[in-house]
Amino acid sequence: MQGEKTEYITTYTPSLLESLPRNDKREALGIAEGALPFRGVDVWNAYEFTWLNSSGKPEVAAAQFHVPCSSANVVESKSLKLYLGSFSQTRFGNRIEVISALESDLSISTRAPVGVSLLQPDNVQHAGLGVLAGTCLDNLEVEVDEYSWNPDFLVVENDLIVRESLYTNLMRSLCPLTGQPDTASVFIQYHGASISHEGLLRYLISYREHAEFSEQIVERIFVDIMNRCSPARLTVQARFTRRGGIDINPFRSHDENPTTDVRLWRQ
Repeated sequence: MQGEKTEYITTYTPSLLESLPRNDKREALGIAEGALPFRGVDVWNAYEFTWLNSSGKPEVAAAQFHVPCSSANVVESKSLKLYLGSFSQTRFGNRIEVISALESDLSISTRAPVGVSLLQPDNVQHAGLGVLAGTCLDNLEVEVDEYSWNPDFLVVENDLIVRESLYTNLMRSLCPLTGQPDTASVFIQYHGASISHEGLLRYLISYREHAEFSEQIVERIFVDIMNRCSPARLTVQARFTRRGGIDINPFRSHDENPTTDVRLWRQ
């Protein structure tokens, strides 16, 4: 059976961008508009970005976008891929023009100021791969038989106040539009009563057949942990693997800046 053919436009076309409102899903989590319980950003990395310079010679870069979590909208990922592809046969006088176009279009689409960087291949290679800091949950011996979102697994183990950094590489969810799997590593850092590691791992695994966008999943994890375990401080960050040459890395926290800004082994 042949796959469905997609038309790829190669002339710069900002109208390809499709916006999705954040507020609809946030209301279901009890998050009121204008009263976010966290700070954060969504960092997108596009590794297949290319355009033509003024001489018609192709240029390439890894494009990075910082979308504040306070933005009214997110950009649908397939539309972002098609939009970036529309640069491929379009001439720009210099990189500043490219960055300016990206910043303007993405800021209009998300209704917030979006930061844009174009990273040279040498810069990306030099930065290399990193690892998440903290305790990995993946070697815990746990029985698992539930793969639909279940926050009841989140429990406080005891009243001992701790500061912990925990992570897993076992995160998997589904795209709500296509049903395709999204895989990720999830990093959680908190200060508060000790959270059961086994329960936290079961909870994160319970997203395996849950359909939701990456940004919304991270916000759901943040809200669930706050509601169930009430830490004084919390950070949740997920680094999703690439689809269509683009990865997304949502960060939500009581703190200002991402704790682990590293490219992981699957990215």
